[in-house]
Formats: sequence, structure tokens, C-alpha cells
Amino acid sequence: MTQNQMSIYIAIDEFWKKYGFGPTVENIQYMTGDKSRSNVHRIMRRLVELGVCKQTPRRARSIRPSYIKLYKVDMPE
Repeated sequence: MTQNQMSIYIAIDEFWKKYGFGPTVENIQYMTGDKSRSNVHRIMRRLVELGVCKQTPRRARSIRPSYIKLYKVDMPE
């Protein structure tokens, strides 16, 4: 894992620990000081490919570290 990948992974992990949901690309960009949204997005995709993060396709704020397990909870009507 490169230094940039590690810093973005740490940003995702810290955001999850603090708020309990995934950060946006802009949140990560602000936290890491990156100037390009596309670079952050590319590294986020690479973290998913490496298996250290998971993400639901076409869902905002769905990126999370792989160790976090989510379960679908059905709400009573």
C-alpha cells in the first residue's frame, strides 16, 4: 500500500469511528489535503480492489474499512 493509499484509508477509518457512516470524496479530500477529487476517487477504488475497503456500487457514503460488518435491519411497519 502506498503512502497516499494509507492516508486515505486512515481518513476513511477515522471518519467511520467518529460518525458511524462513510465519508464523501470531498470529506476525504479535505482531511488529506488533496487538491483533486478524481485522484481521491481513483485511490478509493484501488483500496476496494485491494480488499482493504468495501463499497456498495452507486451508493453515496458507502465506503468502509473491510473489518466493519453491516447488516440490513428491517424496520417494522
